[in-house]
Amino acid sequence: MKLNIEDVMNHNILVIKSTNTLDHVSEKVYSFDYILIENNKGEIEKIYYCHLGRKYIIFFSTIIFQNLNNLISIDIDEWNHNIIIVNDDKGNKIGIITSREVIKYLNKKYGNLMESYNSIKTDLDAFMACSDDMVCISDGSGIKVRLSSSCKKIYGLKPEELVGKSVNELEKSGMYFPSATRIVIEEKKPVTLTQKTKSGKRLLVTAMPVFDDNNNIVRVVSISKDITNEEKLKNDLNKTRDLLQRYEHELVALRIEQTRDSNLVYKSKAMEKVLELVKKVAPVDSTLLIYGETGVGKEVICKYIHNISNRSGGPFVKINCGSIPENLLEAELFGYENGAFTGARSEGKPGLFEIADKGTLLLDEIGELPLLLQVKLLRVLQEREFMRVGGIKPRKVDVRIIAATNKDLKKLVDEGKFREDLYYRLNVIPITIPPLRERLEDIPVLTYYFLDMYNKKYSFSKQITNEVIETFIKYDWPGNVRELENVVERAVIISESNFIRNSDLPSELTNIKENSNSLDGIYVSKLMPLKKASALLEYQLIKKALDESGSTYKAAKVLDVDQSTIVRKLQKYRDIVN
Repeated sequence: MKLNIEDVMNHNILVIKSTNTLDHVSEKVYSFDYILIENNKGEIEKIYYCHLGRKYIIFFSTIIFQNLNNLISIDIDEWNHNIIIVNDDKGNKIGIITSREVIKYLNKKYGNLMESYNSIKTDLDAFMACSDDMVCISDGSGIKVRLSSSCKKIYGLKPEELVGKSVNELEKSGMYFPSATRIVIEEKKPVTLTQKTKSGKRLLVTAMPVFDDNNNIVRVVSISKDITNEEKLKNDLNKTRDLLQRYEHELVALRIEQTRDSNLVYKSKAMEKVLELVKKVAPVDSTLLIYGETGVGKEVICKYIHNISNRSGGPFVKINCGSIPENLLEAELFGYENGAFTGARSEGKPGLFEIADKGTLLLDEIGELPLLLQVKLLRVLQEREFMRVGGIKPRKVDVRIIAATNKDLKKLVDEGKFREDLYYRLNVIPITIPPLRERLEDIPVLTYYFLDMYNKKYSFSKQITNEVIETFIKYDWPGNVRELENVVERAVIISESNFIRNSDLPSELTNIKENSNSLDGIYVSKLMPLKKASALLEYQLIKKALDESGSTYKAAKVLDVDQSTIVRKLQKYRDIVN
């Protein structure tokens, strides 16, 4: 955990020379929190802590002097509780950090977090009690974690009597049948059904799954309404659906609030520039077009944009335009009315544009969108309205559109496969995410991030060896970040020791050395630009040094340059050579 120096540092200090004893200094010195005694060389000899008009000498073994321009944060996980004296760029001592300051800062942050948690819990409790319908929240295994007070009226039991019980056990005991939550967990999709209770009631139950980023169900929200009176069935169905959407939006908003400050994992200048642009465009509602190869993290960037935007309280909805058949894609996007086509629900169905209202809709693989639907999408972008399939009344929608693609849309326009007017509507602010092979600095930090993630997931404590990092840097990563994550997960699982070595990696990574010698030997068989010829020669020398030495550090020593030069030139010349 890193703490900003300015947030932790105590500025209330007094620096005096050792020639001035405290006995001859005014009592006003005790208004300072710390008194630093320095000798003529500017070295600290003693430190006093002042409290309630008394001073206490601080015992310490090491004092770390840091310049504020070079030290902007401290990592408390690595900090060994030494005292830190902070200097400005002129060498003046402007502050001090001890365990006392760190503890005070952490206590304040903890208090703020608890206050935020209690506020969210209070709001959720109030929300759960706002309806006569019974609301139940279960975890991903079907254990009930929260029920509204109307549980007493529905089942004859208090909420606390059911919390911690499994829906499977309750179903087998005959309390109700069937269990909507159980079916949602089995089928991983929303369910609406009629349920019979032990007391003879008939309930209309709608249950909705909530997924994490790995598509695992973490919560199931169900709403049960007493529809024993069949004459009210239709009205109850509509009200239950509306209420379910309200609860779903509330849960999404709470989850987004928890992830608002999450950081992306990167180190390269290329990604830093991308994030600078992202932070500029996130607060506005302009349409964005995200370019990037498969696996570079387009969806991660889109979620980050949503989370730091003014729409973070609304839903984030994603659809892959290339994964759904054309005859179903229109209904998924725009919804349909009652009786729109054979097999349609009698009550109709909202589309993703309606579900994403007040939020963000990600149209992934936009280049796969059929031409017919491109016309309807263009209308949404221009008029902010659309019509359901089989509908006659336009519906207004307030949604931000982010499109993503790994194709050249301008080329598709030239080929007649993508509408030119839609292209210019989408291409308001293009953002290109560079492939992993063009940002080598990100490979080590991403590797350690995924290693930590899968160590925690599988309860391991595996470590990555330097030879593996070197192999990763040499590899081109055609599958980008997604491929890197998969390789790390595989290595964590299959490595027999706690150290992951090259022998634990797929053969396509470890065979780079044998397959990358096509440039051995330079023969002037044809004319070429001098710049390219120089690049070929320099690139070949670096590759040969890497192959023979096995690491960028040793290669740098052989070629008599810095290690950073090797990494930079590899990245610079790779595109020229290829």
